[in-house]
Amino acid sequence: MIYRTLLSVVLMLLILSFGTLALGQEPTAEQEERVAELEESLKYDDYSVKGYRLSFWGGNFSGASYLENPELGPRTVLTPGAGDIIAYNGDVLWESTAKYENGLNIYDAAHKEIEPGPAFGGRVGIYISQDFHLDLLGTYATGNAITTMLYRPDPEDRTNSSRITVDEDSGFKMVKGGLALMYDAKPATMFGIEPRLGFGLGGIINRYSFLGDKTALYLEGNFGLSYELFDNFDITGQVDVTTFAYEVDELGYSNMVNYATFSIGVSWFIDVVPHDVRAAHLAELEAEE
Repeated sequence: MIYRTLLSVVLMLLILSFGTLALGQEPTAEQEERVAELEESLKYDDYSVKGYRLSFWGGNFSGASYLENPELGPRTVLTPGAGDIIAYNGDVLWESTAKYENGLNIYDAAHKEIEPGPAFGGRVGIYISQDFHLDLLGTYATGNAITTMLYRPDPEDRTNSSRITVDEDSGFKMVKGGLALMYDAKPATMFGIEPRLGFGLGGIINRYSFLGDKTALYLEGNFGLSYELFDNFDITGQVDVTTFAYEVDELGYSNMVNYATFSIGVSWFIDVVPHDVRAAHLAELEAEE
């Protein structure tokens, strides 16, 4: 038994030694020549990935309104709890239940919205052709979540009212990430400014300080303009419009909401196709035109 164990250990060491020697060997001249010939024979279409584009940007997040209750009529009757508005700490907002002695609501017509704020993000674009690229993207934005209501100072006068803020969450954050198919519209380039169009989808998280997250899948449209400052280095401006279903606690269902992000950033193109191969491809395209 001991001899078999020693024999196994010796064989293992020999295998590891030969493997290390094999890995440490430098390629022969013949192997290098074959690799060079293979690279020379490759054409543009043989490269499944034509390049990468790294983008970083900052800008403004538009926010949106996701609850807009109408003003109650003089004969409107609500069942218990139907008019309750959830505060950002999770309790029922007392303003939503406050009434004068004559039964008129002191506060009415609750609106909930996300105010505009700063946004930041990045993209990693994978070029699958000369002009089309698949982008992995992420966005982070902050803003205030506020609740406003109509305040009636006179219990006898329904027309005398003003909208005031009754609740606020300054810790609101929006995070989204997804995938977008982008097109660099080179034929539409004017004065060196190149348009970019795209369409994407992904997931979005609306995060409050105390309330539970509101998550959803989104669809997004993208439009941007880019200008090359240096070789493979661009400055870009872009608008992203995101549409998704926002779950509203007071309604028991979701409202469709649109966010818009306006941004300015920079992008760097990393070419993985040899210069001569790309030049030959561009010459072929010019000849076809």
